[in-house]
Amino acid sequence: MSSLPDQVAQLDDRRNAFIEMLDGLPREQRTLKAGPEKWSASEITEHVYKSELGFLQWLEKQSAPGNTPRIIGRPSRVKFVGLMFALRSSVKFKVPPGAASASPVGMPYDDIHADWIGFTERWLTIVESIPAELKRKGLARHPIIGPMTVSQSVQFLTAHAARHYRQLERLIESLFQ
Repeated sequence: MSSLPDQVAQLDDRRNAFIEMLDGLPREQRTLKAGPEKWSASEITEHVYKSELGFLQWLEKQSAPGNTPRIIGRPSRVKFVGLMFALRSSVKFKVPPGAASASPVGMPYDDIHADWIGFTERWLTIVESIPAELKRKGLARHPIIGPMTVSQSVQFLTAHAARHYRQLERLIESLFQ
């Protein structure tokens, strides 16, 4: 298994791919949809951004100086592997009810871009501040599988971003090719 800083680097690569893809689209194409129930490129990006932001903010709170991290529960390796398998499958999912805050609401892409590019340093600060004895503890919560370690959180967000990147590629192909 790769180190936590390496996992953060993989998440950075996914985030940068999103930014590069969206930056390459003309503004007016970012909000086009392939159908009434489909998300636009901006909405897909907003969802991925907000999902990462939610984990990031929670873990920043957990690792804040002077704060005693709250262990959420015991992470399940079996549930995590199942989640990762599901994210890599072609099965479509709705945003889980417990993650409604990650649903797109029309946030301007320029606002997402301006904040999202600063996430790398924030993740590295968390990675450096979590004591070794807590790195295997459930410090974050996924709305479906429950407690996750910091490493599982980063791996989930990377797989989640990869899944939605494929969705973004399909959208662009269907609309513009």
